[in-house]
Amino acid sequence: MTADQREEPGVEPALGAPPEPWWAGLGGLVGGVLLIVSGLCLLLWGFLGRSGSSVPLIYQAAKIVAVGLVVIGTTLVARRRASSRRPEAETEPASPS
Repeated sequence: MTADQREEPGVEPALGAPPEPWWAGLGGLVGGVLLIVSGLCLLLWGFLGRSGSSVPLIYQAAKIVAVGLVVIGTTLVARRRASSRRPEAETEPASPS
């Protein structure tokens, strides 16, 4: 594969792997919500004392929730930036009265 072929969009790597990870189709919001829900379930499991070592479990669960919040936050910021860059032709200009 030449350097020009690598720079072309839509060209898969030499091993035939897709250019995106398999979970990329879920989207940021769904993935973030799944992380938060699974982290909260793990927190509940640790708080209820169902495991022998609850302190490290609670710490790991809090990290999962934090990563989920970061994923959702960055997704929402990216959507807001994309919507603010839309052309202003869609809005009507204020008419002088």
